[in-house]
Amino acid sequence: MSVGDPATIRRIVAQDARAWGQLGVAWGALGQPAAIAAEVIAPEPARTRPAPQPQEPAPMPKARQEPKAQVEKKPRKAPTGSAKEVAEQLLAEILEDYTAEAPHAKTGTPHTTIVFGEGDPCARIMFVGEAPGADEDRLGRPFVGRAGQKLDQMILAMGLKRENVYIANVLKVRPPNNATPTIEEAEASAPFLMRQIEAVNPEAIVALGLPSAKLLTGQALSMRELRGRWWPMATPSGKSYDILPTYHPAYLLRNYTPETRRKVWEDLKLVLERLDIPVPAR
Repeated sequence: MSVGDPATIRRIVAQDARAWGQLGVAWGALGQPAAIAAEVIAPEPARTRPAPQPQEPAPMPKARQEPKAQVEKKPRKAPTGSAKEVAEQLLAEILEDYTAEAPHAKTGTPHTTIVFGEGDPCARIMFVGEAPGADEDRLGRPFVGRAGQKLDQMILAMGLKRENVYIANVLKVRPPNNATPTIEEAEASAPFLMRQIEAVNPEAIVALGLPSAKLLTGQALSMRELRGRWWPMATPSGKSYDILPTYHPAYLLRNYTPETRRKVWEDLKLVLERLDIPVPAR
């Protein structure tokens, strides 16, 4: 059977008509005899896939959806033991609540670890900085970089050791690019810092840097106006504390002048005098 055979031509034309019809292309038997064109089989309608059924969105984990409700409903026993043991239990509960509620998630703060705080849970003096840096984020400890080394020197100059005080930050995780904490970031972490202060219950709080000083004193003043004097602070539960703002150790490193060092030392002496701790000779 040759290609020019009429029967063969009809079969080929019919097959082509089906194929082009399924692609949505109009087919005409141009140049063909009317008898052949009449035998072209109409294309089959294109097969359509069934429309996908709408799927219910995956439910969010309850820990993210309703973290506060979970924390509030979780039963806890009242801390018992010595004053140090009670403080340690309270601090552990605050860290657990912070981890569950993750207030830093609202501001999109990148971090590796939560830098909660460290030191004597019953310290008479508490230092509160701004936020963890790269070294703190990596090690999970507050003030361990260059600024931390300078803070250690400040504490030693007071005749104390790092383990004699308690050290924390306003923010518990590293902010983007080590930026100064925003108002939103500070407000999100403030309730946990207040609870942390109440658990340690220090006799004096040293606010390191302007963001910490503004949050704790409630004053929108410059560090020049804030430092060198005590400011009262009351926690949401009604406990009162005394705040002494001073320059952040990182600022002291950037401005290591005799005047700046003198001002910081004057502030630290105010803390020692208030607690009746002998001022070491320099």
